[in-house]
Amino acid sequence: MSAEKTLTGFDGVLVTIRSKKSFLEVTKAIEASLQHFSILKLTEYVEQGNREGLESYVKEVSAPSGFSIFWEMNQGPAMRLAGIPIESKFYLVGNAVIARGLFKYTAASGLGAPVRICVSQREGEDTRIDLDQVTAFFSQFPETGPSDVPKLLDDEMIKVFEEAAA
Repeated sequence: MSAEKTLTGFDGVLVTIRSKKSFLEVTKAIEASLQHFSILKLTEYVEQGNREGLESYVKEVSAPSGFSIFWEMNQGPAMRLAGIPIESKFYLVGNAVIARGLFKYTAASGLGAPVRICVSQREGEDTRIDLDQVTAFFSQFPETGPSDVPKLLDDEMIKVFEEAAA
């Protein structure tokens, strides 16, 4: 049995939103505008074969922004323990129904959907929100070219984080 490896270059674009708000204020604003998506509920709907129920749940948990938090991890405490004076929290944010517009082209869409978001603040610096520009990220998958989802995410999701930073 042999395996083939391909390397695909692409131009990534980092979106950075800076805020004079504290790390805590920005993360609280994000978490106030985005509900948490339950993977357990997703699993239940899938096991039941209940597509309508899943779509209804996604609509409910994505209100009002259209997106929800799938996962989060606070890395700041571990970094400070290591002597690095930083606050840092990662989120995976998206919408499971919208993401179908990517996954129908390639299962590798899971590398960028949900979208990775990093909120961080070094001592004495502004808080920043960093994420890959979705259209640039998905340019590495030519098969997603027909999808309007990357542009939609760039247009709509970034607004959510700009509002949290304002």
